[in-house]
Amino acid sequence: MSSRTSGSRQDRVAELSERIGRDLATKTVLFHHALAGRLGLGATDLKCLDLLRQTKTPMTATGLAELTGLTGGAITGVADRLEKAGFVERVRDPDDRRRWELRPLPGRQHDVAALFMPLATAMSELCSGYSDGELDVLADFLTKLGLIMDDQTLRLRGKVFPTTSPPASS
Repeated sequence: MSSRTSGSRQDRVAELSERIGRDLATKTVLFHHALAGRLGLGATDLKCLDLLRQTKTPMTATGLAELTGLTGGAITGVADRLEKAGFVERVRDPDDRRRWELRPLPGRQHDVAALFMPLATAMSELCSGYSDGELDVLADFLTKLGLIMDDQTLRLRGKVFPTTSPPASS
């Protein structure tokens, strides 16, 4: 937030929403675009790779398409690029040759980690200026914000059922 300490709560919430919803979100997209470019990928490819790594289990192309909201054709393109760059392998289902899973490969993970290291270091330095209690509040806020983003993404895709209702903070 800005250095000002006056203003209504409504003004502060609006400013926070603007900083997160536009400023930080845009800077995050641009960062991931630049990082992906250094790896010879597109930002969508990199984020799909992140999702594959987060699930920790092989995922089908259909599963990844459902998770991302991308079409099957778009996911095929992502898989082609990730496989060609050595980030994933495709494994066919022996019972259904039309079905295949994407499995992240460990070989190029160090390339990704090396590009994230300066950001991780800078974030660690930033966090050193906050108390443990303040960090707990920030972590709680970001967790709840993530759940809200999941809900809003589903809403925009026409799936109106909420995944969560984060409790109000005291």
